[in-house]
Amino acid sequence: MCIKEQSSSGAWSPARSVVTRTTVAVSFNKRHKEKALKEYLPFIVATAKAIKDQERSLSIYMNERYDEWSPVGLQHPSTFDTLAMDHKQKQSIVDDLNRFIKRKDYYRRIGKARKRGYLLYGPPGTGKSSLIAAIANHLRFDIYDLELTGVDSNSDLRRLLVGMTNRSILVVEDINCTIELKQREEEDEEQSKSSSTEKKKAEDKVTLSGLLNFVDGLWSTSGEERIIIFTTNYKERLDPALLRPGRMDMHIHMGYCTTEAFRILANNYHSIDYHATYPEIEKLIEEVTVTPAEVAEVLMRNDDTDVALHDLVELIKLKKKDATEIKTESKKTEKKDATDDIKIEATQVDGKKDGGEIKTGSVQVEEKKDDKEVVVKNVFTENRSS
Repeated sequence: MCIKEQSSSGAWSPARSVVTRTTVAVSFNKRHKEKALKEYLPFIVATAKAIKDQERSLSIYMNERYDEWSPVGLQHPSTFDTLAMDHKQKQSIVDDLNRFIKRKDYYRRIGKARKRGYLLYGPPGTGKSSLIAAIANHLRFDIYDLELTGVDSNSDLRRLLVGMTNRSILVVEDINCTIELKQREEEDEEQSKSSSTEKKKAEDKVTLSGLLNFVDGLWSTSGEERIIIFTTNYKERLDPALLRPGRMDMHIHMGYCTTEAFRILANNYHSIDYHATYPEIEKLIEEVTVTPAEVAEVLMRNDDTDVALHDLVELIKLKKKDATEIKTESKKTEKKDATDDIKIEATQVDGKKDGGEIKTGSVQVEEKKDDKEVVVKNVFTENRSS
């Protein structure tokens, strides 16, 4: 192996910068030609590419104007090691990402765009943004944070999405809240009934169909190695068109803090594997819903581990007390509503028509209260004209 370095000055640079190029020459016996060309050199190229990817700085892009991206450096430290998630769920995501990266020839062979879609759903504070950052750091992909409310039309949306680089992540957070998206079928039906002016206005509006054309339509082939991530706090409110097979490949539920997630957070913030308060905290976490963000906030509040964990115990106990009081109050309200809901039904038991009048001799009253029925007979008698 021979290594040669060559330096040259930038003639047009005011600072007269120096560029150094390194050339590596490898020699081998001709009997190893087949192995060197088919195994060794591809390994060298792949390793060099991996090193380059790890060394390059990441960026997060925002759409500040109609159809332009504005980048800033991405310094988010989140990784899958520090992510407060159950191990099995975390490992399934990592395996899926690694499989996607390795399948370049596979996607080409089956004739599909090389992209992967993830839907992250769950209550606020459960780590959706941290998971996105961990995916970016794991793949060394830039993030394009698309704010749909800042896009005026489908054409502007298309220019933004086509302007993304390869090896990137498109993120649309709170997809159910950012813009009013209509199903394509409804949209087409409405446009067919509207005037030409209204049609023009509708065409200029950002629609679900415009977004879906990039997710799985012709525009989805405009780049390679793309990750598409939608987040929502309420999956049940999403348009069914977004949930159809082939659009979001993995639906990832980001739930409340578990005992495993708590241990990861405690290790992240206080570098401990066990503490005397663990049994009590883990028992409380199994009984009370608390988000990883709430746990992290308390653990960050104090550098003293004993104090931080004691504060966490108090927080979860307080949440448990509040939840119990709400549940008790709810039961009282339900009981009161049931007591107040009395249904009186009057049924004619016997009567006959005589001279244009209905003579009712006996009326039966049924009182239904708390699913218990009390029957009172012969309450009153009346004459009514027919």
